[in-house]
Amino acid sequence: MKTDPFFIVGVQRSGTTLLRLILNAHSEIAIPEEATFLKPLLKKKRIRNQISGDKLKNLVGFLRSNEQFQLWNFDREPLLKEISSKKSTTIKEIMEIMYSSYTANEGKSSWGDKSLFFGAMNLIYEMFPNARFIHIVRDGRDVFHSWRKMDPAKSHPSVMALDWKLKLDFIERSIKTIPASNVLLVRYEDLLTQPNESLQKICNFLSIDFEEDMLRFHQSSSKYIGKHHSDLIFKAIDDSNINKWKKLLTQKEIDMFQFVAGKSLKKYGYEIVSGGLKFKTSILTGLDMLIGLPKRVFELIKVRLAFRRALRKGEATKTIRVGELPREQN
Repeated sequence: MKTDPFFIVGVQRSGTTLLRLILNAHSEIAIPEEATFLKPLLKKKRIRNQISGDKLKNLVGFLRSNEQFQLWNFDREPLLKEISSKKSTTIKEIMEIMYSSYTANEGKSSWGDKSLFFGAMNLIYEMFPNARFIHIVRDGRDVFHSWRKMDPAKSHPSVMALDWKLKLDFIERSIKTIPASNVLLVRYEDLLTQPNESLQKICNFLSIDFEEDMLRFHQSSSKYIGKHHSDLIFKAIDDSNINKWKKLLTQKEIDMFQFVAGKSLKKYGYEIVSGGLKFKTSILTGLDMLIGLPKRVFELIKVRLAFRRALRKGEATKTIRVGELPREQN
């Protein structure tokens, strides 16, 4: 049974990949690897206008050479030829061709996405007015720990607290224009501690039947994702993976994170632990920001400019680390 498309959104390291793999284990759902490379296309002027001529040619070149798109791990040439054969097309039509082709390759009927389009969900809803959105949120202190474990450059607690808080703000603002009935909030911690109940709620939201195979997602993870990801997504759900920050963050790191993002933590039901003196924390936070924020801003600008240049020239984006292909080929 075909259902409307849906989009998983959340701050990185919040369980979006886990949820993608769980839903991919459903007999009717297909969710490819991230399509972050589509972000430069999700602008008002682009989604509301036809694409043709050199712009279409460059777009096809961008898709053909894009490393992230290669991680979808199936023969993309037929869909690229289909897009190339058009005199003009739209972003919506291109997305439908891409995701429908992947879904058909998987032998399934419905598609979803996990590309973390933080501030563009209102535009996606404009293109797909029946689309549904699953917003998954995780305790920001665990997000910070997961980030720095993967990338030492993200080891500044105040900077990553600001990053987490701002991305949640982007999501919240983007969701405002979407009917509440089309949005479901899921906490990562609830998914791990109450997987059956959480998945039943998600299935009801998506109008699909609950399937036990979703809880055995780890048996097929290697088909959909490379080993560069956390080992945890190749294992069964384990509720010991929550609240790691209580043991693995220092009190100083906790204080700085809460100083920046305490209100957001409270908003989503996460406890605040009391720590050191507020004045001392403010000084430490300021120093941490002074050191880490310029690096983070430079990194984000560099990635954005790299995508824009690649799209304009119809070439690959070498700035982004995309990992490796899944072990099992389709």
